[in-house]
Amino acid sequence: MDTGIDGRLEERSDDEQGGHARGVSRRDALRGAALVGLSVLGAGALSACSPSGGEGGQASGGDTAGGGAGGGADVAWDKEADVLVVGSGTVIAAAIAASELGSKKVLIVEKDPAVFGGTSSTSGGGHAFALLSFNADEGINDTRDQVLEYMRGAADGRMDPNVQEAFVDTCDEYAHFMLDTLGWSKWGHLNKAFGDYYEVLPGALPDGFGHGSWYPFDAEGTPLMAPQQWPVYREYVDTHENIELLMGATARSLIVEGGAVIGAIVNDGSNDLKVKAAAVVLGTGGFEHDADMRRLHLAFPYYRSNGFVNNTGDAQRMGARIGARLAYMDRTFGCPHFVTTKEFVPDEFSYDQAGSDAFAPRGFPHSLMVNHKGRRFHDESAMYDTAARAFGTYDTGSDEFVNIPGYWIADAHFSELFTFPGTEGPGEVPEFVQQFDTLEALAEGMGIDKDALLDEVATFNANAAQGVDPIWHRGKPNSNNTLAMMGAYRLVPGATLPESVLGVVDKPPFYCMRYVPGMMGGTRGGLHINENAQVLDVDGVPIAGLYAAGNCSSGVAGYWAGGATLGQGTVLAYLAAKHITSQ
Repeated sequence: MDTGIDGRLEERSDDEQGGHARGVSRRDALRGAALVGLSVLGAGALSACSPSGGEGGQASGGDTAGGGAGGGADVAWDKEADVLVVGSGTVIAAAIAASELGSKKVLIVEKDPAVFGGTSSTSGGGHAFALLSFNADEGINDTRDQVLEYMRGAADGRMDPNVQEAFVDTCDEYAHFMLDTLGWSKWGHLNKAFGDYYEVLPGALPDGFGHGSWYPFDAEGTPLMAPQQWPVYREYVDTHENIELLMGATARSLIVEGGAVIGAIVNDGSNDLKVKAAAVVLGTGGFEHDADMRRLHLAFPYYRSNGFVNNTGDAQRMGARIGARLAYMDRTFGCPHFVTTKEFVPDEFSYDQAGSDAFAPRGFPHSLMVNHKGRRFHDESAMYDTAARAFGTYDTGSDEFVNIPGYWIADAHFSELFTFPGTEGPGEVPEFVQQFDTLEALAEGMGIDKDALLDEVATFNANAAQGVDPIWHRGKPNSNNTLAMMGAYRLVPGATLPESVLGVVDKPPFYCMRYVPGMMGGTRGGLHINENAQVLDVDGVPIAGLYAAGNCSSGVAGYWAGGATLGQGTVLAYLAAKHITSQ
């Protein structure tokens, strides 16, 4: 039956939501969190998971074309829960918080049959937070007004002030909640890489750790990256009888009654189950692996993502069917990817970990990037979200996205300092990195305008020899992240770490590889939420019983610092659980 929403939705009263405020019930601290080394995430260093799914993914389904499945007294429920959590990435914070705050039954459904945590569990594991009580320990001097100003700038003003403020005001509370619940000792940093990504904006903290990449440290003081964090979350789930986990289960549609979400239809791999829930929290990730949604919503072509292939827009479609508003659907957590094959296929989109430019060698000294016209088009040392946006320039003279693909060029100076991406040591040149004796041969072999390239490299070299880049301003103060990354990247044995990201490109042989726009974790647009992570309808009114967090939601303020995906996802999931359990 059609139970789509007609007109404006109103929130249910506390009695209608069937709950009341509950006190915090702390669990015994968990033990045995896996130890982790101090290695920092690099291209090719992520776990080689093979998540299920594929291009286009599985449609979310639904009992009617115009809305969610019908609900009410006539439904024969297969399962019941206080809170249904869809996904096990950053939204896992909602499950843990709901359990701690008194929910008698929490059901988690994870689409992948094998990988708990999805894309989040294979990320670096840093969280972008603000105003933590640990700031002083890390030498961070920040104010509320400063961080709000910075986040507004990083989002180009396209954010919701109420959500942004709720996030900033809750970061420290959430951080201590997780310490108390899981027995962790503190939050801190590993190094000064992955700080504020928009380093020159007002409010940025470029000379220190910035707002990004806070890691939890276990009881023994060992920092936990994502592959060590998610086993701790899984242990919490497995050791709490009030939490049930279904792996390989996909939420297909929402069940609506009287304008409120009262459950969902979940396919467990064999059967559709009707699940009754007082609240549903969606955390299914982005939509980057759905070709139609990319075409409909993204402003220019993308070709790669290290987000799991399960990210096919399930939550966005389920919400849209019942009248939810979608927001910021043209934005991504951007990251250039180098093409790990000799040839570039223009229409190809793929899941790719190896080519993710997490360590940004494109901005290291003795290298530069040009388009096929032989011209540089951005500060190569900018962090990956800012760099990825440069690919979207449309050339009205040639009617094309002229910077796709980009061509990264380096010389023997580079190879004498750094190893190439994806290699085990010095002297190795991967097949996708093509080698030439001269710049003229490189231009001809790669299809770049030869005369323009020679002119561009000559100009670049003259400026780099003076330690300046007056055209694209590469270098301090907007390259602190890249300078920090150089220290963690694989140096050739015996090489001395350069003190600048600038260096001439003039010593043969010359190397080249293609770069294309991609994503670090996926798209970032989705269901429009408020400060409680409640999903809003097309009129901006909360849809009772429905919440969203992470990359399937409208989020907080873009890719403002390292770990913005984990930071915003976990804090908003925590706020959702607080709102649910207070009703």
